[in-house]
Amino acid sequence: MKIAAVADMHGDLRNVFRAIEACRPDLLLSCGDWGDLRETDPAAFRALPADVPVLTVYGNHDDIDFLSAAANNDGSPILMSPGEVRERDGLRFAGISGIWAKSHRKPYYVTDDDVAQIASGLAGRGVDVLVSHGCAIGLADTVPGGRHGGHRCFLNAFQVIAPRLYLCGHLHVAQEHVLNDGRIIVNVGYTCEGDYWTFEINQKEIEVRHHRL
Repeated sequence: MKIAAVADMHGDLRNVFRAIEACRPDLLLSCGDWGDLRETDPAAFRALPADVPVLTVYGNHDDIDFLSAAANNDGSPILMSPGEVRERDGLRFAGISGIWAKSHRKPYYVTDDDVAQIASGLAGRGVDVLVSHGCAIGLADTVPGGRHGGHRCFLNAFQVIAPRLYLCGHLHVAQEHVLNDGRIIVNVGYTCEGDYWTFEINQKEIEVRHHRL
């Protein structure tokens, strides 16, 4: 199965279409931040599932109601719900939307308890690919200056769910981290400025490639 991954478009979908045209994936995964209300052209967004099935989480720059209503050609929602596992071509996908916060003051805030509850519900369910907007601290979360931009709740979730491949976004810095056991963590980077990734994945192997348009 060939997967393309994008993140942080912030209203500009041109590079998403370019990535699809360039690599012709079987599935498009998004780590969120398609764009705030009125940033994204609804017609352009609705054209995406006509080219390729889409699975996404939402970030802190998304119209959550719009994403919730969007569907693939087969009628399946593009937005992965908390605790949901989607299966495609024998692979299992799950997502955690939002960014970490101490409260629910914003609709895209998730707390430590929220993330822990989602992770607990996904534990032992054979998730191959986990997608989130926020990042796990210490895993592909370096920002300019060398600081870490991730949070411990996402690290804990990664450890509990134990996916083979973990994709995140939010930091606008493309990077990859490979663990000793072969599991792969990728921060997709900034698709608005050209970053996207492709993955050739089967039950045994994952081939990873970063692209810059």
